Amino acid sequence: MPQSAKRAFLLLEDGTLFSGYSMGKQGTSIGEVVFNTCTASYTSLLSDPTYYGQIVAQTYPLVGNRGVSAESRASDIMANGYIVREWCDMTTKDELSLDAYLKQQGIVGLCGVDMRRLTRVLREKGYVKGAITDDLSDREALLARIRAYTISGAVGAITTRSPQLIPAENERFRVCVLDYGFPREILRGLTAQGCTLEILPAFTTAEQLLTRSADGIFLSDGPADPDDDPALVQEISAMTKLGLPIFAVGLGHQMLALACGMQIEKMRKGHRGSNQPVFCTHTDRFMVTEQNHGYAVRRESVSPQTAEAFLYNLNDKSVEGLLYRTFPGLSVQFTPSVDPDSSTAWVFSRFAEMMEEARK
Repeated sequence: MPQSAKRAFLLLEDGTLFSGYSMGKQGTSIGEVVFNTCTASYTSLLSDPTYYGQIVAQTYPLVGNRGVSAESRASDIMANGYIVREWCDMTTKDELSLDAYLKQQGIVGLCGVDMRRLTRVLREKGYVKGAITDDLSDREALLARIRAYTISGAVGAITTRSPQLIPAENERFRVCVLDYGFPREILRGLTAQGCTLEILPAFTTAEQLLTRSADGIFLSDGPADPDDDPALVQEISAMTKLGLPIFAVGLGHQMLALACGMQIEKMRKGHRGSNQPVFCTHTDRFMVTEQNHGYAVRRESVSPQTAEAFLYNLNDKSVEGLLYRTFPGLSVQFTPSVDPDSSTAWVFSRFAEMMEEARK
């Protein structure tokens, strides 16, 4: 961190203040403040659409000792702001520093923060809105703006505008992917199963899917509150009557549950990071999963006639996976790994089995 760095702050909606130094674009940015425990690429984290409207605090103590390559710079940052304990300004000739990357993308950042204290505060308070700012001259006016902040229209803002085709090398199935705003990496798990994918805008209707000659439907992850888009939930309800296998992840998992009469609750403490333990009642084994969400399916709303909650979180017993009884459906709250040797990759092969069974 340069010695000339300007003082900046994180102000939370309850008035709690954290002091640090400006990083990236100078100014003020408001969002929902969350922390992430991943040690993976910060460029992947910041470009993850599920962080739309949020300020991300990364708990790993040193960020940016690998600069940003030209390939990574091509992705837009989806988060509203970024907070780190310390960033490294040493890069190779062809790389951008984290500071320069944030400036290039117009993202307000903060470094030099007591990250342990901030993480404890966020864990204790649960959902907190806040602002990164270099100007506290009118603190009360800024607090009013923070408290009035809401994330709205997230899916509509980031979904694809036109269909995109991703062919499988050895095609076995054709799958329609409803894009609610998700990292494209997960699609490798589907193409590895021989799925040729057609990525469609979020507001594609069930009637429109009938013209696609698909073998299955994938409901993607996405940002924000699943109750924000009742029209999407209504269309998903219609999709469950098409007879096609449905596989849903994250936000898609939550909206599928809503479409089938279940309820969603806002969690006091969301699941964010790469080490969330999930237990499978079918195998009596647990998985280490990657997650980024603040809503969950309310366990008491799961009717045994509609679905089986066969996966749950070992930390708080929240629902992590559903098998549907009234149509061929599988949904999970976590992000399954595309690594075939991982403990979560089985969900992709299970979806392929469902499509194979539906053909017969």
